[in-house]
Amino acid sequence: MERKLVVHKVNELLDTFCQDCFLNKYLRQTYGKNHAQRFCIQQCSVGDELKTYGKMLVSRDS
Repeated sequence: MERKLVVHKVNELLDTFCQDCFLNKYLRQTYGKNHAQRFCIQQCSVGDELKTYGKMLVSRDS
């Protein structure tokens, strides 16, 4: 997949799911930014997909 398409997919995911995520907002207010970020990276299905796209971008740069 070419870099431009991967970046577009990442932006689309962030705009669609992460922008108005009530769980992220709740965790951020209750436990803080680090906890919310850790949840998104480790447990959220959208975060897993973002990691996959990130690996594609890194592997293309190498």
